[in-house]
Amino acid sequence: MLTRYQPKQSDYLQPDGWPEGSGEQIKDDDGYKDSSFPGCQFRLPTRDYSLAVNLKVTGRDHITPLGNLRCRVKIEFVGDGEPSTFSGGWLYHG
Repeated sequence: MLTRYQPKQSDYLQPDGWPEGSGEQIKDDDGYKDSSFPGCQFRLPTRDYSLAVNLKVTGRDHITPLGNLRCRVKIEFVGDGEPSTFSGGWLYHG
């Protein structure tokens, strides 16, 4: 059985459509887990604020030309009173 990588704090997330190098290291969840707001797995800091994200690994590991490990992920940008939005991206780890 194939075991997929599990994202963790300090992995680097590069969402699709963002300028190369504009990703960030993911931070720990926001601590909210009540029934009215499920919270998020991680926070993605940006220059001005922090985004709530959930990540699901959708592909196997790849090795970049520089020797870094990365895998494809589905990113859920958790909505705060509005529907969540989704994107793909690369998660660098290892």
